[in-house]
Amino acid sequence: MIRRFRGVTQKKLGEDLGFGSASEIRISQYESNSRHPKSEMIVRIAEMLDVNPATLDAPVGRSVEEFMQSLFWAEEFIGSAVVRECFKEWSNMRAKLECGEISKAEYFEWKLKWTELAKMSFSARNESHVEY
Repeated sequence: MIRRFRGVTQKKLGEDLGFGSASEIRISQYESNSRHPKSEMIVRIAEMLDVNPATLDAPVGRSVEEFMQSLFWAEEFIGSAVVRECFKEWSNMRAKLECGEISKAEYFEWKLKWTELAKMSFSARNESHVEY
C-alpha cells in the first residue's frame, strides 16, 4: 500500500535495495508476509519510502478483536491518557479529511509520518507526567 502510494514498483524498490534479478519476487514476499525482512532491511526500505521504520513493522489488528486487544494492552503499557490523546489526534485529522480541509493523500501522508510527529508532540506533553 505504501509503496504504491509512493508510486514505486516492486521491481524498482527491489533493485534499489540490491536484490538484482530477484527484486520483484523478494518485495512480493515481504508484502505477502511469506518472508519478513531483518530490522536493517526495514530501516532501508523505510528510508526509500520516506516513512518511519515503525510504520512498516508495527503490528496491525486486522479484526475488531485484535484491535481491542491492542487497545487494552496499550492502555496498560503506555497509559490511558496517552491512548485518549492518540484517539483525539486521529479524530481531529479524520474530521479534517471528512470536511475536505485535507485530501486523502494528505491524510495518508499524516498516517505514514505520525510516529515522527508523536515523538515531538507527546514527549513535550508527557515529560512531567507518566501514567503506569
